[in-house]
This record gives sequence, structure tokens and C-alpha cells, in this order.
Amino acid sequence: MKFLRYISIFAAASLLFACYEDDKMMAMPADEVVAPVMNEMTSIVVDETNLNNEVTFTWSEVDYGYPAEVTYSLFANYQDVDYQIGQSYTASYTITKENLNNALVNTKGLAVPEGATSTVYFYVTSNISAGNDTYAKRSNAIQMDITTVKSTAAPWIRRPLYIAGNFQGWNPGARGPVLWENGENSDVYEGLVYLGAGNNTSNKLDDGLCHFKFCVENSWAGNLGGDPDAFTNEGDPAHLLAEEGLYWIKVTLSADHSTGSVKLTPVESISVIGSVVGNWDTDIDLTLAGVPAVGDADYDNLYYTAMQNQIFTGVCDNAVAGEFKYRLNHDWATNWGGDLAHLEPGGANIASPYSGKVRFSINFHGDIDALAEDTTNPSPISGTVEQAE
Repeated sequence: MKFLRYISIFAAASLLFACYEDDKMMAMPADEVVAPVMNEMTSIVVDETNLNNEVTFTWSEVDYGYPAEVTYSLFANYQDVDYQIGQSYTASYTITKENLNNALVNTKGLAVPEGATSTVYFYVTSNISAGNDTYAKRSNAIQMDITTVKSTAAPWIRRPLYIAGNFQGWNPGARGPVLWENGENSDVYEGLVYLGAGNNTSNKLDDGLCHFKFCVENSWAGNLGGDPDAFTNEGDPAHLLAEEGLYWIKVTLSADHSTGSVKLTPVESISVIGSVVGNWDTDIDLTLAGVPAVGDADYDNLYYTAMQNQIFTGVCDNAVAGEFKYRLNHDWATNWGGDLAHLEPGGANIASPYSGKVRFSINFHGDIDALAEDTTNPSPISGTVEQAE
């Protein structure tokens, strides 16, 4: 079993020093420091009737040779993964069965199976500080069989990250294209977005670039910008910049969403491929839907709406009934299939009963309101196939 590695005592000299009233320094050899010892415990069973019951972990105090101020950290270990349960300044830690259960089954932590009995190990580390350094001593580990229940913590809901810029009228609310969180509380957001330069609109800038920021909410509160490798929400951050074009965008945010970084990967095409368009070697390219013609009386509004909608569409004039999938860059590395209502990366082939002139579309924006209520967290990407006129 693999455990966290800890420095037993002062690394350089292997000595522990303590200050006494007369300012004399006393030294203790590292191998003489007495580590804490976990007290054995019986198995723990968690069920719906005892969630409020408490469990207390106890251990003997560490002995550094002087009355040091010690912080103890209680860890659980499951299948070679360590997770901190809590901290204490005494030789015990008390936690409710509900909180212990939720900590163990947390998918971002140990991911102990819900509704099953599993073997989990527990140990503590003792930490003292000297100047700017911290030194730790680890206890033995005790083995326990723990029966869990389904987590009672609030369910994860897939979160959107809005993009606002001159390409959509600087409106992070109604006109903000979005990226979607790619996993449970991952703070990583991805999506396909066409970053326009505001061509022929009132927001086109002299440099001909797309200027944009990220917004955690559909408002300007806490907007993020500045350095693509280390952007922030402090003050009024600078615009992020990009050449006009289609991008796969990946944003990684800090846990408090105050800082982050972005990677823009240019995309050459998004297409449909399959027996419906002749064979599995032929792609029909799709284009951003709704882009108005230059000179259109309502150009600004139509342009901004097209950027926000994130819908790509195309017509095959000679389609046949059969199967198809969507993919990026005429390559199978990134493709979507399965249920048209919630397309999945690498999903199954999609059946189409239509022949002749057929329209294919894919929507990367998603229904934000509906997804906010859906605790199953389906894919936000959807598609349509229909007979075209």
C-alpha cells in the first residue's frame, strides 16, 4: 500500500530543535521522535438511520521531546489513493457518519463504492512548524471495513462558462456562447466556438481581431481576461485576443474561479460522414448557421446571434437513408454520435431515414436552463437531421 511521503524530521540535519525560556536550543535525534499511534477501531456501517451518529478516531500524541504546538491531519487511503478527512489540534478527530461517508464516496477523492462494504485504511500525520518550514511524522495505518450509502451531498450540475466579446456585442448574457464543464467539478471547460472579429458590425476594432473575455456568470461580475496562460478577474482585466476563426477552446479555472488559463486550438472543419452521404470516406462540411450577408439591414443583430448560437449546418443534395456521425477536421480523433438530443464523444452511429436533399446540424451551445435542472448531466451537444427543401 502506497502512502504519502513525509519528512520525518529536519531534512538537512535530521535534528529537531526547540526553544526554551533561556533561548538555549535543544536537539533531538530524528530516530528518537515518537510518532503518533492510531488506536484500532471496529468496522463502521453507515445507513440512512444513523447518518447523524458520530465516529471518533483517536491516537497517541507525538513526542518531539518538547511541548510543541502540533497539528494532526487524518487521512483515508483506498486503493493507493490518499484523501484528507480533517484536522485536529488534539489526539482525536470526531466526524458524523454522514460526513465521513460523503468524504469517502466523493468521486474527486477516494471514490469508494456507494452502497457496498470496502476496506479503507486510516492514518494521521503530525506537523510542527519551524520558521518557514513544516515537518511531519506519520503514524501507523489501521484497516477498517466500511459500509457506505449513496452520497447525501448536493448533486453535481454541469456548469457553463460564458464568452463575451466584440464578436457577439459584448453581451455575456443573452448572446454569450458557452463552454461546458467536462467532468464533475473539474473546473475545466471545453467547446467549439467561432470567434468572429465583428466584421461589418459596430463592434469591429481596428486590429481586425476577436476581443473577448470569460464570464463565470451570464453577467460581467467576475469576468476573466489578460494573459492567456494566467488570466485573472482582478480589477478590469485586459481583453483576450484571437484571429477570427473556428476554435476548440479549453479553459482551466482555479477552484474559486478567480484565475485560469486558456488553450485555443484552430479547427479546420466540422463535418458529417457516413453511408448517408455516400460512404464512410466522404465528409460533408458544415458551416456556422445564420451568418448574414454583408449589407443586411439587421446585420449586427443577426451576426451576434449566429456567434452565440454555436450551430453548424449543411445540406447534402444526394443523401440516402443510412447512418452517420459528426467529426472534427475530417478525423476520427474527435467525433460525436449516439442520441441526437445529447450527442456523446465517440458515440454510436446515428440512423437517418431521409434521402435526397437532407440538412444536418449540430449545436454546441446547449439548453442552459434545461441542463441546470438535469442531475443526470447529459451531454450539452445536440444534433438534428431533417428533409431539406
